[in-house]
Amino acid sequence: MIAKTSLVQDKRQLTYAGAAVAIEAAVAKSRQISAPECIAVVDAGGSLLAFARVEGAAVLAQKPSIAKAETSASIGAPTGAIPFEFGINLGSASHGGIVNLGGGLPIVFDGQVVGAIGVGSGTTEQDVAVAQAGRDAVVAALQKEYS
Repeated sequence: MIAKTSLVQDKRQLTYAGAAVAIEAAVAKSRQISAPECIAVVDAGGSLLAFARVEGAAVLAQKPSIAKAETSASIGAPTGAIPFEFGINLGSASHGGIVNLGGGLPIVFDGQVVGAIGVGSGTTEQDVAVAQAGRDAVVAALQKEYS
């Protein structure tokens, strides 16, 4: 039997299966609103789990969608909420690793950030709507699984 210790933490992480649920719902929303998007899902540490590029989405939106997911996982909050004057400096200081464009949302379950989703290629409103659809689908699946 392994004793609990202060040297490690028990932390929930989103899995590929969870990321796939988010991707499927986000792709469906992207198509429903006729806004082709790039969609990235990362775990709580910001490691990429899944990526999809809906036909017609801007190729140049691939990296920003991943950066939105990484940023949201890192800060535990939606992207686009950092005050403008700080956002520019954070982007420079992190060599583009932190972005302040809307479309990144944390995936929170049981009070913990377990991952994040980042969406890019549409307007900010479209990116956020698609990200919300993906996030909401995986959170609903988690709640169903753990109820």
